[in-house]
Amino acid sequence: MSLTNKIYYVYPKTKLVSFRTIAEKHIQYLRRYYRVEAADEGAFHVIYTLNYALKQTPILLQPCFYPLGVYKKRLLDKFGEPQGLIGIDVADSDHISKEGIELINMLSALIVPSQFSRMAYINSGAATLVYAIPHGVDESWITTPRKTPFFLKKLSELKEKTEAKLLQCWILHSPYRKGLDLLINFFNRLIKERKDVALVVRAQGQLKIFTKPIEDESLRTPSTIPIGWLSEQQKMELFDICDMYVLTSRGGGFEHPPFEAMTRGEIVIAAKGGAWDDYMPEWGLIQSHKSGHVLPNNPIHDGLGVEMEIDKAIEKTTEILDNMDEYKARVKEYVNTHVKPNFTWDKIAEKIKNVIEEVR
Repeated sequence: MSLTNKIYYVYPKTKLVSFRTIAEKHIQYLRRYYRVEAADEGAFHVIYTLNYALKQTPILLQPCFYPLGVYKKRLLDKFGEPQGLIGIDVADSDHISKEGIELINMLSALIVPSQFSRMAYINSGAATLVYAIPHGVDESWITTPRKTPFFLKKLSELKEKTEAKLLQCWILHSPYRKGLDLLINFFNRLIKERKDVALVVRAQGQLKIFTKPIEDESLRTPSTIPIGWLSEQQKMELFDICDMYVLTSRGGGFEHPPFEAMTRGEIVIAAKGGAWDDYMPEWGLIQSHKSGHVLPNNPIHDGLGVEMEIDKAIEKTTEILDNMDEYKARVKEYVNTHVKPNFTWDKIAEKIKNVIEEVR
């Protein structure tokens, strides 16, 4: 490829975080179009200096708030307004602070994964171009048949032994944003009505399994399965074993785990009005109301989110549990007709390419 087809992609290469996972998928598929030079976020200033001297653009920067904040003064003093920078980030709430908007306005363009995130920036005063380009999955996530559990055999055996339908939620960080309190309230009320359910919570370093009401927000339970950072195959296996994902998040830019779960045929419910509206079937969206500040005291994401109505969530869950085969068939049809044509990584990369060419 010619020099003009070279781009930089700067991201946290050495950290096990979701930004890294998404960035590596972008890079994998963007290499169909460009010679992508991947660099760690710590090298951002060096990369930008080289890029400025050679007039090569663009630089994709994911996430963008931290490096822009660290190097803002140096960039402005040395180069003036930065050129050729495309940021990739999220909006965890419906508003971005003045400080955040000042940083975003240094970019030539910003890519966010949902219309919710896009409108948060626009409504907060972003002057730069903001594009909503969702996260995705490899098509193999949709087409690969279920396999006999290997990594999570213990969880599969527990399901068989208890004959319970497994509800699932991930609470890896920001418990309030992820709606941990809502999840506990939901499950404790549901399990009083039904004895055929159990809850699987992915927390740091383990799967926590609840077959009785949860006593406190520390999520103490005698039933745990130690896990580390899950590979794609391990995640796929977890989603294949579980029956339903209860997304209790108040905020977030996309919420990738429930989306991945849905592509494996898992039923998902979530509060109506969040970033996940873009990929959720209407029947899985639960009546909601505005929440308080999603991330209290956060210097960037200073807005509100949504909270599902617990009564409505229990009502919908009961309906699903009583008609599990029907709803699993509806998920499969929805994934084939809506997700597969619009949310695979090859299609996402093509959309990012279009933004790059507009900015170039």
